[in-house]
Amino acid sequence: MKTFLRKVKLSFLAMFCGWVACNIAWWVGAIPILLKPGSSLRGADFMMIGTYTGIVVLIAWLMIFLPTDFFVSDASTLRRPRTAAWCGFLASFAIVAAIFGYIAWFEIANHGFVEGVWRTLDKAALPYALGTCATGTAAAYVRARLDNPQASP
Repeated sequence: MKTFLRKVKLSFLAMFCGWVACNIAWWVGAIPILLKPGSSLRGADFMMIGTYTGIVVLIAWLMIFLPTDFFVSDASTLRRPRTAAWCGFLASFAIVAAIFGYIAWFEIANHGFVEGVWRTLDKAALPYALGTCATGTAAAYVRARLDNPQASP
């Protein structure tokens, strides 16, 4: 039971760090969109984005990150910080690629390849892609560092 609670606590802390990284990356990706003429941002938008990203990251923690933490042994090479960060990035990038590929498929089917790709990219995909990849990378890296703080980055 002690190991179970320890893994829950450490993975939650790591995913919280991933959520912070997600919000930082999201806003960095949103800067080019916000600088476009006619775009406006209210104070309520900040709270709404933080809340929505928090809900999504909580679901990702419960459905992906926490179960993975239980199935990967403590002695695995996947627990090395650099390896964990790459695995977190690749897993999160695969999710982003699948979602945007699905969206692009409908745009391409209706408007042709070039127009469909541009329509998909025009949907402000950059903040979401950066936020998702930052979450996976940061959370996996922090979780590996929490296991072994003396490990080489």
